[in-house]
Amino acid sequence: MDKFQIVKLLSDETRFKIFMKLLEYDELCVCEIEELLGIKQANTSKHMRKFKDLNMISSRRIKNMIKYSIKEEFLDDNMDLIKYLM
Repeated sequence: MDKFQIVKLLSDETRFKIFMKLLEYDELCVCEIEELLGIKQANTSKHMRKFKDLNMISSRRIKNMIKYSIKEEFLDDNMDLIKYLM
């Protein structure tokens, strides 16, 4: 995965905050991200799509809710970058 694309994606303040919350909580649904960050559902979903496009997050369905988490392989491959961001 291109590190430049990751940095570019995380340069958006909202996406950076979402990423940090996913690191903190391990798994969140859009409604939880909305509540934690005070952003609208539509905006949250758009940001999540960008993460998915770069293959940074995974999702799983629980009834009518989708939970998102950062992929383990992404964490393993980018630990130096993540430590730097923290």
